[in-house]
Amino acid sequence: MKKISISRFGGPEVLDVVDVPTPTPGPFEVRVRAHAIGVGWPDVHVRTGTYPWMHLFPMPATPGVEMSGTVEEIGANVTRFKVGQPVYVSSALLGMAGSCYVESLLVPEDLLLALPPEMSLDIAGNLAYYALALGMLKECGRGQRIQWVLVSGASGGVGTALVQVAVALGYKVIATVGHESKRQHSLGAGANEVLDYRDERLAQQIMSITGGLGVDLWLESYVGQNFSNALECMAPWGKIVLYNAVGGHPPASFFDAWRMHIAKCLSIQYFSAHVWERDPAPIRELTAQTIELLASGKIKPPSGTVFALSQVADAHRLLESGQHVGRIFLRPDN
Repeated sequence: MKKISISRFGGPEVLDVVDVPTPTPGPFEVRVRAHAIGVGWPDVHVRTGTYPWMHLFPMPATPGVEMSGTVEEIGANVTRFKVGQPVYVSSALLGMAGSCYVESLLVPEDLLLALPPEMSLDIAGNLAYYALALGMLKECGRGQRIQWVLVSGASGGVGTALVQVAVALGYKVIATVGHESKRQHSLGAGANEVLDYRDERLAQQIMSITGGLGVDLWLESYVGQNFSNALECMAPWGKIVLYNAVGGHPPASFFDAWRMHIAKCLSIQYFSAHVWERDPAPIRELTAQTIELLASGKIKPPSGTVFALSQVADAHRLLESGQHVGRIFLRPDN
């Protein structure tokens, strides 16, 4: 079988396609045949060595934090699964840095999640981002009176999930995107308003949309040097949540600007799913809730862009270009 391996940190060119023997499951293991392997920024951070702990991780390593697929073979003592059953794999539950960029993967029976028979494997491939969105909104919005949520970078995989989950939770959503071509995607995801984050009038537009109230919860994935503008648009007691920080961390001037808005009682918070690594129980619970939410049809993830597993470098290039909308998936070549 084929799997993706990295022996050094770097650009997409370090993603090697290698042939390895198909593994045989142990007594309590299940071999899962991949159908939809999610491609996301955590994979890029693993590939580039951005995560500090990756420098302690043994090489070669295999990226990939999630996959949907079917049971291909079971160990002699496995009782909860049968061949052909649809399942979901999360490396967050497995305690691994990745490993899902493979055609087939061995998973301990008690760490594998069963999928409803009626759920398509394509939709199930979105589970990590939608569970992340649900967890972010629930935890970061806890105890707040929320009317307006702003999602930056709303056309990407996590951004799309945040928009859809926020709408499902009953919030009004402002989405910001970087290109007019992505506007319809965010409107289709349920956003009430879609704005261009490059527009110099962004703050005025947000205040107009919210009737002068401002945003209660601002979910920011890019950050960068112009992020201080967000402070102008926040409602009293509002919260700014930073995650991913593709454009870098807030400049020092941000905290000076923050103090200028002290009368608003604003808060700022970093969010990372790694908070659950020591105790994966919340991830398991969130994933189960997300499976139920997606199976109900209340949220319908848009179709993603699919690459063959052997085209993994092209998939990473597309992700880093910022030109895609929705999720990117890998699929076994045959």
